[in-house]
Amino acid sequence: MCFSLQADLVAGAVVLPLGALALREVRAPRELPLAALPVLFAVHQLVEALVWAGADGLVSDTTAHRAALAYVVFALPFLPLYLPLAVLLVARPDRRGLVAPFVALGGAVGAYMAWHLWTGGVRTTVRDHAIVYYVGLGEPEISTGLYIVAVVGACVLAGHRWITAFGLANLVGLLVVGYAYADAFASLWCVWAAVSSVLILVHLARVERGADPRGDGESLQPRTDAAR
Repeated sequence: MCFSLQADLVAGAVVLPLGALALREVRAPRELPLAALPVLFAVHQLVEALVWAGADGLVSDTTAHRAALAYVVFALPFLPLYLPLAVLLVARPDRRGLVAPFVALGGAVGAYMAWHLWTGGVRTTVRDHAIVYYVGLGEPEISTGLYIVAVVGACVLAGHRWITAFGLANLVGLLVVGYAYADAFASLWCVWAAVSSVLILVHLARVERGADPRGDGESLQPRTDAAR
């Protein structure tokens, strides 16, 4: 697939209504951060469309730079903390102690990346049909590896089938992108994460209700339209 302004617009436009459906499935406040992820991923892709627009000369350099900064802030400092925390909030009660260390790890990785972003800023270039974001992380292999552990580990250990599937899907995407397109890691993986976030909608709509305890005393049966 050739990644471009159009590809980001399509990805954002497809995932955004799925995110709206995920938000409709929220039954308790602690589900909201996870349910918001597809919408956040969709907006993230639309923001990158502005970066592409800058590369194509359709918007000013200032607008493109601000879009690149917003894109990288979400992808690097924000996401490795937010995603494990969102998973912790919905994890099965007997799994929360296993997920919590990944929240701490994600926070440490996010702080490290935020520091480098603050001190070094961000530069972008287009290479082989993808946007490369230069942040200057020093030892990117280590920080990227810990990023993967934090994000995927929390999902795999949450105790919910579809969240585990989301984590494993992203592990595959991370490994493929890291091997084949390491320079464009932030750009290409986030496209994959946006598309795979449909599994969050599946989790919220089904949550293996009736078989997968939430620990909140709520009925786990799917809601009817009347119950909505």
